[in-house]
Amino acid sequence: MKLTDKRLMILLIAFHAVMLALFVCIVTSGVLLRWRLGYVIFWLAALSGMAFYFIRKNNISKIYSICWIGLSVVGVIVTLVNYDSVYCETDKYIMKEPSEIIGFDSAILYEKKGLLEIEKQRYKGVYPHSMTPLDSIGAIVIHGDFANGEDLEKGVAIPPLGDSFDKEKAKEYARNHNIEYGR
Repeated sequence: MKLTDKRLMILLIAFHAVMLALFVCIVTSGVLLRWRLGYVIFWLAALSGMAFYFIRKNNISKIYSICWIGLSVVGVIVTLVNYDSVYCETDKYIMKEPSEIIGFDSAILYEKKGLLEIEKQRYKGVYPHSMTPLDSIGAIVIHGDFANGEDLEKGVAIPPLGDSFDKEKAKEYARNHNIEYGR
């Protein structure tokens, strides 16, 4: 092994260790990274783990690489099952479809904070097309489809945005903008 090969191996091990540590931190803390960066970190850890097969020629590194190939197959399945599509977003908030297989929530509101998406509120029977946050009254105006028993109907709703929801101001806003309140 040449000196450059040793440096390449050290860089690969360091890169893989950092990506693996980041991925473990993300999974154990339950944070959601913006722009699907959690998936990117997993795939960088997986690909760097698989690279040991080609760089290192001993049996332990080949077995380690084969394990990462197996984890990657599981990762593809998890990625496809947990993919959460975006309904709509503003500069501060993003409304996504839940990624759970079994769940009753139809939309989840996240607040964008740097690289993180912090869950603010879950909504049932709401399929938004657009939204307008009203931070001053703790409400959000959602334009979209709403579950009405068996059917979906188009409409507008003003549900709570968080704990600072002011019901009276939300009713006043609804009256001033010709929105039926109480959905």
